[in-house]
Formats: sequence, structure tokens, C-alpha cells
Amino acid sequence: MKCYPKSGCRKAITSTILLWILCLASPSLFGQIKVMSYNIHYGIGMNKENSLKDIAGLIKETAPDIVGLQEIGDSAMAAELGQLTGMYFVFGPSLGKMDGYGDAVLSKYPIVYDGNHSIPSASSSRYQVMALTVDLSTKSPGLGKVRLINTHFDWLKTIGSKHARLSTVDVIEEAFFNTAAVPTILTGDFNAEPGSEEIAKLKKYGWTDSGEPGHHKTIPSTHPTHQIDYIFFRGKKDFAVKKFSVLYGVLSSDHLPVVAELELIRR
Repeated sequence: MKCYPKSGCRKAITSTILLWILCLASPSLFGQIKVMSYNIHYGIGMNKENSLKDIAGLIKETAPDIVGLQEIGDSAMAAELGQLTGMYFVFGPSLGKMDGYGDAVLSKYPIVYDGNHSIPSASSSRYQVMALTVDLSTKSPGLGKVRLINTHFDWLKTIGSKHARLSTVDVIEEAFFNTAAVPTILTGDFNAEPGSEEIAKLKKYGWTDSGEPGHHKTIPSTHPTHQIDYIFFRGKKDFAVKKFSVLYGVLSSDHLPVVAELELIRR
């Protein structure tokens, strides 16, 4: 490099070295991930009519990279949402069969299905937790792979259901997180409010609520009074929350969708 006068050259080199050191000392930013979680109430809106097209339209307008969906009628409904949104889809059956109800995940990017497990329930309903790995490298090479876990906890306000929900946290840990070698996100209808034992147990394992701090009511969608829908992530060193929002005024379900924009900061 030619530089005149020589003192100016030394200053330029020194500035470059200092900038390099600062970059190495600062967290690396690999890109942003937009995640949605939405309990769609089997595609029935508050007007009691089929709302799948409205739900798909909302997803396309919001443009998330990954969507965790709860209360899916069957695999055909998951496939229809995949077709309407133009996204990859995976269905997680709660009853162990593709023509029964369950949950689903949509993704803009290629996925590998990691599996599906039944979770404890004290009600007549049955629930599951599913996980998949999303390859976000086509969005940004630095993003790489991210694991998404999606679930729906038992819903009754009974001692048995509470213990079922608490046990579900252990199932998630044993089934999926112990083997997770990539940054992990958890979406779902937890049927538990922010101050509950269930949420406290998740945090004890190391999960972070992307909606904190703040109050984010998600149900009922007409006049929300409680929060039971969440987007958590594992590892404060892996993610930074850029934005969290509840999509108020959406009446395509009895729940409101929640959206988190997460910055991947370390691999």
C-alpha cells in the first residue's frame, strides 16, 4: 500500500487493526429470523366459518421464515396451508395417524423432520411435540441450520393437567433438546400464563421468552385477556430479540398469532 505522508499511512493501518480487533471482540451477527406461532383453531374463525384462506393470506403478508401452527385438523389441512402459502410443511399427528388432529410447521426453507412424540395429558385430548431442522443457508450463508420445536400443552385447569404440562417440559428436554447441536426455537400454545410454574420450569432449563419484557395477551382474539401463546429460544448467546409482536385484530381463530424477529448472534 502506498501512502503519503508516511505518518498518515501508519494512522490508516492502526485504524484498520483497531476496527478488526473490535469486530473480533463483538458478537457476530449472522442474520435475522422471523418466526410465527399461531393456534388456528382447526381453521375456524370467530365468525364460525372456514378461515384457512385468511390464515394463509396473513402468513404470506407477515412473511415469516418459519411458522409453528397448533390445532391442525389433519395432514390434508397442513398440506393445504403449505400449498396456499407456498411453503414447505410438516404435520405432527397427536393421535399417531395422518387423518387425525395435530400440529404443523411451515417453512420457507428446506427442512429435515426430526420426529414427533406424544406428551402427557390429563384430559380426553391428546397432544404431541414435534421438531425439525431448518436449513436457512439459502437465506444467508451465516445462518446455517436452526431447530424448531412446536407443541400444544394440555389445556384443563386441573391439578392433573398442570402436572401434565410440567412433565411435558421434561419430555421436550429429553426428546429433542439433549440432542440439539444447533440454535433452537420453541413455539406453541402452552396453556400457561407468564407467571406460572410451567413457564418458570422452561426458564429453569434455559429457555428465554422472546416476548419479555411486556404483556402480550393472545386469547380470546376478540378481546384478549390472557397470554398462553409463545415463542421461546434456547441460549441467550445464540439469539437477540429485535422485535416481538401480537397481531391484534386478526379473527381467523380464537387465538392471536405472535411473531418474533430474532437475530442470530453466535454459532
